[in-house]
Amino acid sequence: MKKQWVIEKQNPKLKEKLAKTLEISPVTAQVLINRGINDEAQAELFLKSTLFDLPSPYLMRGMDKAVERIKKAIQDKEKIAIYGDYDVDGVTATSLFYTFLKSLATSVTYYNPDRIKEGYGVNLQAVKRLRSEGVSLIVSADCGITASEEVKDAKKLGVDFIITDHHEPPETIPEAVSVLNPHQSGCAYPGKEIAGVGVIYNLAIALRRALRESGFFRKDEPNLGDYLDLVALGTVSDCASLTNVNRIFVKEGVKRMVSPKRPGMVALKEVSGISGEVNSYDIGFKLGPRINASGRLQSASVAVELLISEDLGKAKELAKILNQENSKRQNIEEDIFLDAVSEVESNPEFLSSNSIVLSSHNWHVGVIGIVATRLVEHYQKPTMLISIQESGIGKGSGRSVQGIDIHAVLSGCKELFEQFGGHELAAGISIKEERINEFRKRFEKAVSMSGKDFASKIRIDDVLGLSEITDEVVSELELLAPFGIGNPEPVFLAKSLDVLSERYFKDKHLSLKLKEKDRTFDAVWFNLKEPIKLPSRIDLVFTPEFNLWNGKKEIRLRIKDVDY
Repeated sequence: MKKQWVIEKQNPKLKEKLAKTLEISPVTAQVLINRGINDEAQAELFLKSTLFDLPSPYLMRGMDKAVERIKKAIQDKEKIAIYGDYDVDGVTATSLFYTFLKSLATSVTYYNPDRIKEGYGVNLQAVKRLRSEGVSLIVSADCGITASEEVKDAKKLGVDFIITDHHEPPETIPEAVSVLNPHQSGCAYPGKEIAGVGVIYNLAIALRRALRESGFFRKDEPNLGDYLDLVALGTVSDCASLTNVNRIFVKEGVKRMVSPKRPGMVALKEVSGISGEVNSYDIGFKLGPRINASGRLQSASVAVELLISEDLGKAKELAKILNQENSKRQNIEEDIFLDAVSEVESNPEFLSSNSIVLSSHNWHVGVIGIVATRLVEHYQKPTMLISIQESGIGKGSGRSVQGIDIHAVLSGCKELFEQFGGHELAAGISIKEERINEFRKRFEKAVSMSGKDFASKIRIDDVLGLSEITDEVVSELELLAPFGIGNPEPVFLAKSLDVLSERYFKDKHLSLKLKEKDRTFDAVWFNLKEPIKLPSRIDLVFTPEFNLWNGKKEIRLRIKDVDY
């Protein structure tokens, strides 16, 4: 599918004003405008925000009650359990709060349900097990907002609940001691985009402050900056928008990943082939998938054990296990992806539709979410894949495109589901097999009525001459990182470039040498589906970056698309 090039609307006056006031290039100023920056104060905050710019955690509804209950549990030496989801967000949230409470000499344990045997969310059998182990307070991590019945049953067993979650709340909120969720009604916390690990990090900040004020710390108190590597890992892996609070979390978190103190992070970087600096791509495509592999194929406990480990030797052993699980996951994922593509391509109805809903008895339920993501990238359509279990219940995982709130779409046909939940871009369902065809029709109708244009597009920040791409400009653009959802990499268009040479290497990458007047640049197009032969002159859509090779740092143009 040929991509449409959409050049963002230019604002020359504001561009000139920002460039002059902030002493930045007009190129960088226009990129900031394209990210929603409307004045100097916003631009200053975007470029120079620090941890001191984080909002107070006490703006989150229920925070004071949550802190008081945990303080009481610490004082009374109660046993606390962290009940976390099995994905990266849940694993990092579990690891963060477990290690934080452990540093306070608290009696604490953790529990992450088995994706296959137990499924998503809080289940009563697990609560009973924790109660039998002496737990009287459970803090959920990245789950629990739909667990009204389970929270009631837990209370009868003598177990209190504090819910920390970021998924869209249902009409009925659990009657827990406290519910921390920035999306619930009446919550004044401005960082609505935070992931589950961001919610629980706010709880840690608030709890530390309350303990400090009560004179709890006789020695050094925990440095919560040391936990930001986990916040960054969970936030990026959960595909959360890297704006506002999340931008600060991830920007500060990746700094802690350069030379990590956490043995598990050292080991994880090693098996992922990463040394030195870490960016959001590394998190999303190297570190995160290895953490996710644990909960997708087996139990998430291996991943939690890695991240809470204090022994580097043990951490390296656990990281190797996760690396092996990730390789298995990749093979299973590829088989499902090829199967799904074959089904779509052989069915004219799917090809002409605005959405994709597929089901199979043969798909591994722990991997379909990743495959759904790949199908969305491939077809640019909201996608739901359903793995039908022996019980006749289908477990579905869906992903969406920008502009289509998949949770809202699912809410419109919720009577078809046994369960459902999620957020704007990702969601999960549980549905009886006989209802899948009806769901497919209603999902397609809702998506079609959205008015969304599903053509694949590349948004271009500005049209540049190669003479405008300098070391200073590329260095400024790097200040806009971390890049990801909500804050995409800067993308530019250069016209009528001369192709001096081209080379196809490793059977999937294209290397070019390009010239405009007296400026010459190397350019590379990674992961082409098939070789192409270019004419002597092209238009180029690209992202400029520094490339370090043999100790030499030079600007390289990373190709997004070409036209001729």
